[in-house]
Amino acid sequence: MKKKILLVSEALWIGGIETALVNLLRRMDYETYEVTLLLRRSIFEGDMRQRIPAQCRVLSLDRENGQYRFSRMYHLTEHCGQPSRLHKVMMWTVPAIRWVENRLYITYVRKQMQDMHFDVCLIFSDVTAETAVRAIRADRYLLFYHHGAMRKAWHDEIGYRRADKIIAVSGAVERKLRAFRPKYAGKMMTLHNLTDVEGIREKSLAFVPETFPEGLFHIVSCGRVSREKGMDLAVEAAAVLAALGRDDFHWWIVGGGPAEAEVRAMIAELHMEDRVTMLGMRENPYPYIRRADLYVQPSRFESYGMTIAEAMVLGKRIVSTDTDGAEELIRNGETGILCAARAADIAATVADAMKRPYAEADHSEEIRERNRIVLKRLNVLLQ
Repeated sequence: MKKKILLVSEALWIGGIETALVNLLRRMDYETYEVTLLLRRSIFEGDMRQRIPAQCRVLSLDRENGQYRFSRMYHLTEHCGQPSRLHKVMMWTVPAIRWVENRLYITYVRKQMQDMHFDVCLIFSDVTAETAVRAIRADRYLLFYHHGAMRKAWHDEIGYRRADKIIAVSGAVERKLRAFRPKYAGKMMTLHNLTDVEGIREKSLAFVPETFPEGLFHIVSCGRVSREKGMDLAVEAAAVLAALGRDDFHWWIVGGGPAEAEVRAMIAELHMEDRVTMLGMRENPYPYIRRADLYVQPSRFESYGMTIAEAMVLGKRIVSTDTDGAEELIRNGETGILCAARAADIAATVADAMKRPYAEADHSEEIRERNRIVLKRLNVLLQ
């Protein structure tokens, strides 16, 4: 009889966690496991949903699906651009409303899933931890931790208590997490995210309408446009390069997110419109990485660094800030260059990389071997 496995995550928008989730689903042994994916939001952006194997059952228990009766209460706890007077008043009581609404939502999920029982529940997105452990019936719970910044969050704590294993996606994050939550250190282990080597290579050959002008040194950065990913540092670094007299480069930023408007405003304020282009969210970022003369990851925090691994698959020259994830993947001076997460340091390292000849190297086999180790260890956990 197949083991019943449930993966719980937030949504399938385009992002590092979601890419790692899809890569895992595509490598599951469906002859051994009956796999179900439960999502709390049915916002399907890009091609993520289309990439899920047909053997995987997908369930969505969105607060917006019409069956959940307390969606209006949920919206009272959300920030909005033009809040009503009632919304402004209610924001003062957000913690209490959020607690009540969250319990109502968990009750709703429990009712929808009451006839299902699973051998293992993989909590792939930690924000879903409370929903998973309170609403899902499973023999064991495995909690994945994808964050480089240690934080005290109520959903994490509930997950820590109930999980049989707490899985950090890099060794550095596991070490930090052990120090941050020593009470649960005995449950912790490391399991890297999977990288889709063949898929990345194939997709990198796709046509894109943007032209990379000849004669310029092209720099590419990919990721969610948020403070953690440091795309504002990339813009500042570009301004530093321009101030040093470099007029022979163009910096392409691929991604969208909550800080997108702020970063676009920074580009205008620093008069970098001719040097920096924000492409917004792209379903397929790999053609841009393939065209890059240099890939730069300017993150303030990075637990694993999916885009770094993807750039390695495409044999790119890499400069990255010295985050936990980057240090896990990059051998400084060999497979890439690490620098501090400051605009001046990024600019200086990029300027140096622009001057030095550097042979691109294919790290695909190294990453394939990493994938094999991850799958072997995961299958042991699922037994």
